[in-house]
Order: sequence, then C-alpha cells, then structure tokens
Amino acid sequence: MSSEEFTYEIAKNFIDEVLQEKEQQYLNDAENIVFKNSWEYLRYREMVNGFNYTEDYLRGIGKNLWDKLSEVLGEKVSKTNFKSTLERKWKEKQSKSKNNSEVNRQISENATYIERPPIESICDDTILQPGSLIRIKAPKKMGKTWLANRILDQAKKHDYQTASIDLFDADTAYFKDLDKFLYWFCRGLGRELNVPKEILHESWDEEDSSKVNCNIYFKECLLPKVTEALVLCIDNIDLIFPHPIAEDFLGLLRSWHEKAKLKNLWEKLRLVVVHCTEIYITLDINKSPFNVGEHIELPEFNLEQVNKLTENYQLNWQVEKVKQLTDLVGGHPFLLDKALSYLATRQNLTLSELLEKAPTNEGIYRSHLQELLSILETNPELKAAFNQVVIATECVNLESMFTYKLYSLGLVKLVGNDVIPRCELYRQYFSGRL
Repeated sequence: MSSEEFTYEIAKNFIDEVLQEKEQQYLNDAENIVFKNSWEYLRYREMVNGFNYTEDYLRGIGKNLWDKLSEVLGEKVSKTNFKSTLERKWKEKQSKSKNNSEVNRQISENATYIERPPIESICDDTILQPGSLIRIKAPKKMGKTWLANRILDQAKKHDYQTASIDLFDADTAYFKDLDKFLYWFCRGLGRELNVPKEILHESWDEEDSSKVNCNIYFKECLLPKVTEALVLCIDNIDLIFPHPIAEDFLGLLRSWHEKAKLKNLWEKLRLVVVHCTEIYITLDINKSPFNVGEHIELPEFNLEQVNKLTENYQLNWQVEKVKQLTDLVGGHPFLLDKALSYLATRQNLTLSELLEKAPTNEGIYRSHLQELLSILETNPELKAAFNQVVIATECVNLESMFTYKLYSLGLVKLVGNDVIPRCELYRQYFSGRL
C-alpha cells in the first residue's frame, strides 16, 4: 500500500482514470467546479462565487456527480464521504497494481523455454563435437531462435565463445554483391567478439577475392584468439536463397565444415544455421551445407508441452480448457504463448471471450494476422494459392514454390506433398479475406 499523501491532484487523476475506464468520459467543467470546491469543504452556496451558476444548479450537478462516482466505484459516494472513499479505492488500486507487477514478474521468470525432447539433448551433444554443424528448420514463430539461443547458452557453460549474425539485419543491397556481403558479415562477427574493426580493415586485401579475405580473417584474426571453441549462429539464412551470392556463401559455410575434419584450427568453429524452408535453389551436392551436419526440424508442441506452458503461466487448467485453445491454434508455440501470457495477466478475461474474438481484428492476434495478410496482399499469386488451401475441405497440392513460401510463413502444414492450413485460427481469419 502506498504511503504517498492523497492530494487533490492525485484524487482528480484517479477519478479521470476510473471514469475513462468505465464510462469513456471525464468530469465536465461544472463537475470539476463542484469536485474542487467540495475538496476544500465549501458549501454549494459558497461555490457560486466567481461562476455564472446558481446554488440549485450546482447542487444538482453535485448529486449527479456523487451518483456517477457511486456507480463506477461500486459503493455509495456522497459529499461528506467522497474523500475517504476515493482514498481507500485509490490505495486498493495501488496495491492491486503492485500485485499485478509481481505476478507479471513471476510469469516472466516462469515462462521459460519449453523443451521438445530429444531435440535439446541432440543439440547439446552435437555442439561439443569439433567442427560440428547444426541446421535448425521450422516455419516462422515456431521457436527456432529460442532453440538457437539455448544452444548458445549451453555453449557458454563450456567456456565457448559465441556469436550470432541475423541476415535480417543486412541491407538487401548486400545480397547482390558478395564482397559487400562478406565484409558486412565479418564486420558484424568482429563486433560480436569485440575485435576492433581496424583489424578487419587491415586484413582485407582488395586484390584477393572476398572469400579468400573472409577465410584469412577467420584463420588469422578470429580462431587463433579462441581458447576453446567459437559457436557461430547464422539466423534467417534462407533470406539469401533467392540472391546471386547464395551459392558462394553457402559453399563457404560447407568449406569451413569440411576444413574442420582436416585442420585443427578450424575444429574450433561450430556452426548453427537457422532457416524457415527447405533449400529451394540448385547447389552442387559437395558445396551445400544442407546435406551435412545435424538436421533439426522443430515440431509443434504436443499436449504434454502445452500443459507445461500453462503451468509456467500459473494457470490451473483442466483438460477441456487446454483442448479449447489447441482446437483453435494447435500446438503453435507463438500462438499458445500469446494467449496464455495474455490470460495470465488479465484475470477478468475468460478463455471463451478470448477465443471468440481471436480470429477477428478485435482479437489478441490482430497484429500477427494483419502482418500475414499484408504479405499475401503483396503477392497475388501466393494469396490465390493460400485461398485454395483455406476453402478446401481436404489437402491441397500446390506448386512447389508456393508450398515453400506458405510453409516458411507458417501458414500451412505439410502432408506429404500436399498442404493444409496450419491451424483453425488461420482458416477462420483468412477464409473471408482472400
């Protein structure tokens, strides 16, 4: 409970907050006059001084004001008790806000990574192997970055150095020029490892190819400084697939993996690459990093993992509630986490109310759904392809490129060579908008 003095300014702000929340309005001019003067213990006949109001008019305004406050505060409010009532209600709100903050803190602490065995143990074992390569694949919002960060955290426990480069941070222009891209890549890596940028500049010889320069930077400037191992995570690597430099960069990654088998220095380098789709460009089988190393494909949460997530959010749910939510969003980690975190911090909101609005622009997923719709709107052919999927009553066979793109966005599940909507939420939302 707050020890702060309950002043007129605090009382006025509190009334405005409550009225705005319950009635979508504030005190009008006449009500403000009555409230301020009542705070100073003036009688109605004393309030008329300096205003063009009669005593009877202000008395009527006062009656309406106390009735209005009685309604929004849930108990009788009058000119004689409004101060004490407001102060008590304000302190109750302060205490509740403090409790909610504590609940939110506890939820934040408890909402930890949900394991999907045996994936984590496979990654833990693999990252300890000299020159190892882990390939994590899953659609957007399925927890790839969570897993990648967990791998990096595990690596740090073994005193490995770690670095993470997200290709989403690269300007599109870099994807068209291998020299610019590899210089950007090395500069970002150096920044992650606190290597002065002057070292990169001094080691980069314009007379050599950019791949040679990149190899020299690793061999002479980075790996010798690593005591145990360097775990390098490259996120969103599929962003490079459509661009001319893809073959060279992916071939470079494969060459690092191969060097680790022959040269002790390169054994220190462990790679984690993260992508949304299968590789859909033609690569020499001997130059592709996607047919070597440990392949990890993230599935949706199963029932046990969904239950674990509800426990983390301190929601004591019965089986029926879990089923209601998973019937709409399946085992989709992001959609589940969004709903559970929202419900955990809003005790007055029921699951039924959340689910009713979920497939609409009034629901908690509106930003996520609108973002996906916007992407589809910019690609009419992809939009038409997904429309086939959401209106169908069975699996749909699409052109491979449409399948890749829709899977990457997380909009569909693969059923053999066919696809279906990833969850009922997507079917309901998009069926009337495409």
